Amino acid sequence: MALPAPTADKLNPKQIADTLRNLKRGETFRYRAQGQEFFAPRTAAEFGAIKAAQPDIRILAGSTDVGLWVTKQFRELGSLLYVGQVEDLNHIEERDGMVEIGAAVTLEKAYAALNAAHPELEEMWKRFASLPIRNAGTLGGNIANGSPIGDSMPALIALGTEVVLQHGETRRTLPLEDLYLAYQKTAMQPGEFVAALRVPVAGPQHFRTYKLSKRFDEDISAVCAAFGITVQDGIVTQARIAFGGMAATPKRAAATEAALTGQPWNEATARAGMAALAQDYTPLSDMRATASYRSRGAANLLYRFWLETRAQALPAAAVNVRAIGAGATETATA
Repeated sequence: MALPAPTADKLNPKQIADTLRNLKRGETFRYRAQGQEFFAPRTAAEFGAIKAAQPDIRILAGSTDVGLWVTKQFRELGSLLYVGQVEDLNHIEERDGMVEIGAAVTLEKAYAALNAAHPELEEMWKRFASLPIRNAGTLGGNIANGSPIGDSMPALIALGTEVVLQHGETRRTLPLEDLYLAYQKTAMQPGEFVAALRVPVAGPQHFRTYKLSKRFDEDISAVCAAFGITVQDGIVTQARIAFGGMAATPKRAAATEAALTGQPWNEATARAGMAALAQDYTPLSDMRATASYRSRGAANLLYRFWLETRAQALPAAAVNVRAIGAGATETATA
């Protein structure tokens, strides 16, 4: 028997929107089953109170990583604290020379805001996972997860990003590079969570990010690099360099930075920095790359950075990698 066709009234978009809006809760949603609980608070204060009372509760955002723990590893997650309904953690605003990005902001929206301030991030933005994943996962979750191969952290560390941590209603701020202590170990105290990130609007004079992976799109990095330097009168006055995939955590290259700072920005200095990378990192071999590939690739990325930012730079700085891959040709003169 055929069903009657829906009337125009039943398809009225405004009525549908109003109905859905009326279903929206104004208070924390709680659900309990089989000894486990699910919380979906509406405010950061409520979120903080629950996390402080249950420090081991698992925070859930877009489930782009946590979901795989269930489907691939068959893990029990325990009680969950959902960040997606916390309105005051879902904000992007610029103040005091910083772009502040709340922990509930999706990766896509966060990268759009970061790219507006730092256009050099565009390729990394487009190569970070896929559009559906970027519209589900959050930048805050990527940071809190602290994966040594996370693509967000090297660029943010090179830019001098601060992370805002919250316990209850109390907040503290620390440099992002100080958040990571060891593999999957952070400086967060029991009951603390990532509330926001603060990224300087004014970046270094020269800033680049690079990603080495087996596939160009939607692949996990073997090496992810970020370089930021300031040059005055031909001398490097400041350098911030960070890598992912080269150590147990996303990590700054202190020896390499020291090799560059105070030196003329020339090929000799770049090669000295390339050699210093061996003091900063002892990478491992795994299914994505060998240790030797990572070491050589990291050094070559620094050399590429010099080629793109030297006084007589190659046109490579403006190259569209996708266009080249599609068959475009590139000509360059030294």
